[in-house]
Amino acid sequence: MVTTELAPDLILDNARIYTHGAPGSHTRALAIKDGRILATGASAAIASLRGPATQVIDLAGKTVLPGIFDSHNHLMQVGVKLTRIRLDECRSPAEMMELVRAKAQETPPGHWIIGEGWNEGNFTEATPPGRLPVRADIDPATDQHPVLLMRFFNMDLANSRALQLAGVTRNTPDPEGGEIGRDANGEPDGLLRASAKLLVRSLLPQPTREELETAIHLGCREMNRYGITSVIDPGLYPWEIAAYQRYYHARRAAGERVPLTVRINMMPSWHGFREEESAAELEARAHSLGIFSGLGDDWLRIGGLKMAMDGGTSSHTAFMYAPFEGEHTVGNFNRLDPATLRDHFRTAQTLGWDVGIHTCGDRAMDMVVDAFAAVAKDVPWADARHNVIHAYFPSDRALKQMAEHNIAAVIQPTFLYWEGDLIFRDVGEARAANYKPARKYLERGIVLCANSDIPSTVSPNPFPALYALVTRKNNLGHYIARDQAISREEALHAYTRAGAWLTREERLKGTLDTGKAADLIVIDRDYFAVPEEAIKDIEVKLTMVGGQIVYQADRIPKTESGA
Repeated sequence: MVTTELAPDLILDNARIYTHGAPGSHTRALAIKDGRILATGASAAIASLRGPATQVIDLAGKTVLPGIFDSHNHLMQVGVKLTRIRLDECRSPAEMMELVRAKAQETPPGHWIIGEGWNEGNFTEATPPGRLPVRADIDPATDQHPVLLMRFFNMDLANSRALQLAGVTRNTPDPEGGEIGRDANGEPDGLLRASAKLLVRSLLPQPTREELETAIHLGCREMNRYGITSVIDPGLYPWEIAAYQRYYHARRAAGERVPLTVRINMMPSWHGFREEESAAELEARAHSLGIFSGLGDDWLRIGGLKMAMDGGTSSHTAFMYAPFEGEHTVGNFNRLDPATLRDHFRTAQTLGWDVGIHTCGDRAMDMVVDAFAAVAKDVPWADARHNVIHAYFPSDRALKQMAEHNIAAVIQPTFLYWEGDLIFRDVGEARAANYKPARKYLERGIVLCANSDIPSTVSPNPFPALYALVTRKNNLGHYIARDQAISREEALHAYTRAGAWLTREERLKGTLDTGKAADLIVIDRDYFAVPEEAIKDIEVKLTMVGGQIVYQADRIPKTESGA
């Protein structure tokens, strides 16, 4: 019998454990001590390590994978959203209105009512199906409350009371990089695109410290349900970073062995976001702190700087070479001046900051990658982990430069699955054939990271997303760029090891090798063996972070060795 000091705290046995997230890497048992993988191997070999206090979980043949690393996940924002009206499943503007009406009955007059997640692509019960909602759809719900209903990305719907408070009238000009929706008479219809969102959003009360810390707790719990053990939370403002630190240190001070049930990599917001921040203030954020990417520990770290170039395709705010389908001109909704890109990247590169930049349009992507490549030549940094976030439509030139300078593609297969049909509506068949081309990225040797970008999609669940990568089918069974499908192993790599590379944490997580963090998930069927169509239906039964169970769907009995 092994002494208590040397024995594992926990053994997982009778399982199919894919230590490297690859078909040939499975083993039968795994031992954990002090939150790390102590050993993996055959049941008998691992059983020989047991001590008098070792607990054993018999997984009854279930499958174990490394924990999911969601490399672009607004976890704190998800927690905030969970306290608001959930609009993801709404099938019509009328349904949205009824949810607002119900919320108004329990909200004091004058207080804001906020909802998130509507998607006109889900409006199958609207007339006509898929039409955009307007303020006339929601005004009947209340005239006592300002209401703001946020689309899943880059567009808001405000009621008449909210527009009145913001001073938005028929005479209000469109802000630079934005658009105020108007009806046939020129009156504001309640829709606010891109930078126009700030006309109303700037009036919203900022969450309190307690509300942000509650949001972190709720967000972590939501991610654990889906097997997510690490995230990169991008575009955080200073007070949000402070909230993460306070939450983390409070839990450590309370003696929590797992102070965060999701390991957090924080990306400070930089250029391309809040208009009220001057360029000088943003530059000071990178220069004056005296820190750079990587500061922190195994639980909470500073990542790269988050930038944003353009908007998105479904809101018709991405920067494209050709107009969107049904339009005649190319709109410019860019969030920063393309001429400044090289200067910003050079600043980051010189100071040791990685950069991740939101880029959706084909024209925007060429501009971004050209700037990255130019700076890489002028200011070499062999270990830079820069990345293009979204990376919808890469040109051959962009692919070549990304491969040459090790620029990663950070893509969202959740968009493929949940909103896939919208891409045909927005850019047509020809351009859709180059949408999130995972196979092209991998064939060029470009690091491919997969993630959800929740709450800009329906769910953070990685299994419909893995299904979309492997099959290139959306939730309606339609193919999107079918030739860009990748293998199950490649898809899982993008959701585990690639994220660890992006944050320079390859030695900590991404696989279940000896010495690495015991971050893992137990699922109800074998990801590598089930038919392709069943991948999307895989369910997480248990999530473990640092050797501690943080989510459990079913009771799995533990036994103490007593040996």
